[in-house]
Amino acid sequence: MPEGPSILHLKDELKSFKGRIVKRAGGYGPMPTAWIKGKKLINIESWGKHLLLIFTNGVVKVHLGLFGDVLINERKKVNRSFFLEFVKGEINGYVVTASKLKKTVEELYDWRTDILSRKFDRAWVKKLIKEKTGETIDDILMDQDIFSGVGNKIRNEALYRAAIHPQSVIGKIPAAKITKLINEVINYATIFYKQLSKTGVNDFFQVYQQEYAADGSEVTMKVLPKTKRKIFFSEHRQKLYV
Repeated sequence: MPEGPSILHLKDELKSFKGRIVKRAGGYGPMPTAWIKGKKLINIESWGKHLLLIFTNGVVKVHLGLFGDVLINERKKVNRSFFLEFVKGEINGYVVTASKLKKTVEELYDWRTDILSRKFDRAWVKKLIKEKTGETIDDILMDQDIFSGVGNKIRNEALYRAAIHPQSVIGKIPAAKITKLINEVINYATIFYKQLSKTGVNDFFQVYQQEYAADGSEVTMKVLPKTKRKIFFSEHRQKLYV
């Protein structure tokens, strides 16, 4: 699943389309697209895992889900779920969900929780975390209303760097450790984004999908019962707070 850094990188790659008029729009998705034809793409934003295409008469939210992909000026041999064609160039979405926002971007999105936004507010996020006392940190890190843009890669890497076991209970984790974790989320998301910008891939992992962690300790892999997602951690390095 694409994470916040992937969507921010995609936003960067699409910036040449800003200011262009849509010649044709479509796709097999349920959202009607006639309202986009002939309209100018005035801006492109991202919030967490959401790509936002802003037109003069509305905003399209594109979500890539688990298997979605967006190609620029090239096509696959399968049908497009959402596409925009311009006089020069095209944006093609495959297995993506596109929908028109019913409210303004400002009404719907809080950039204080977006891990790669300049408006990210550590104090606000820490407050939101503290309200989830009885929950485990692995679940909270994937809550997009608290950590917008965090996916499994960032979750595993940030917890390892902060030395916190993924199944630690929020109310038992020291405040200083929570602060460190928030900082590590931002640090690794930045590494992730910079790697994509430089090489097009993200493969700098200290624990995620590794046999041995960066400190040389053995990595444990577990499948979480609720989400069925895999977590990777070092029982030697990461303390369990319960």
